[in-house]
Amino acid sequence: MKKIVLATFFAAAAAAASAASPAAPRRVLCWGDSVTEGMAMPRGKDYPAQLQTLLGEGYKVFNSGDGGENSVTIPVRQGAYKIATAEAITFPAGESTVKIGDASDNGFHTSAGEKIKLTAALGRKIPVNPVKIGNASYRLSFKDFRWNSPTNKISYALQLSRDEGSSAKSLAIPAGTPVEFASASEVQGAYCEIIFMGGNGGWDNKIEKLIGQYRAMIARRGEDKPYLVIVPYWKGFSQTNKDRIKEAFGRHAVEFPVEDSLCYKNRPDIHLNESGYALLAKLLHERGAELGYWPKAK
Repeated sequence: MKKIVLATFFAAAAAAASAASPAAPRRVLCWGDSVTEGMAMPRGKDYPAQLQTLLGEGYKVFNSGDGGENSVTIPVRQGAYKIATAEAITFPAGESTVKIGDASDNGFHTSAGEKIKLTAALGRKIPVNPVKIGNASYRLSFKDFRWNSPTNKISYALQLSRDEGSSAKSLAIPAGTPVEFASASEVQGAYCEIIFMGGNGGWDNKIEKLIGQYRAMIARRGEDKPYLVIVPYWKGFSQTNKDRIKEAFGRHAVEFPVEDSLCYKNRPDIHLNESGYALLAKLLHERGAELGYWPKAK
């Protein structure tokens, strides 16, 4: 009888503790390039930050936008595409850091042979480091990173460092060794993903390829999971392409009504000003509420 009473007491105590513990916030991951990162905006004025304000404390919004990245690299960071070392990487004896590439070819290729285009942010709130290559852990860093604003060209030396430091023995990593960024694991347990990409190329101006890249990211968790796609809105993206994105993703596709007053320095361009980011966050919040992802605004 005493054992039954104690068991009942502990079960009740555990239930009370569980009820008292607040539920973990639902994680919303925003993948993209400089539009997601919030180029030219103060921290807190990018659309993920403004969406966080609209959603409130029951949600945690992560900005995983890296300016300059293309529509191949973003799915790689998210884990939709697998990558490997394009060539052998050798750490000489006594060296813990080596150069593995530059802006034109950083040494990692997808299984389809496509190059990825990492930028200095390296993921910011959802970092790519540590990087797993084979069964060992490494870290990426940039040296002599430069961005030419008028031409939008970047240059750098990409470095790889051994987590365990240097060794008296040299180390050779064979070409074709699988590589996985830490950012790929963030998808596990995420509640919703918001994706915007294509402004920096990577889809060869073939709309079906861009749609396929979006679909690969969505399939990473499953199409039954909450997701939103921002319809590319820049000047060179044709209405035909916009219509194909909307047709492909239906109510999950959120269209932004671009106009000069919403763009950075009044350019009918990719980058938005504070009002533009606020409107984008509002549109994403409204569509998510329509789809039942979160409550409507009060």
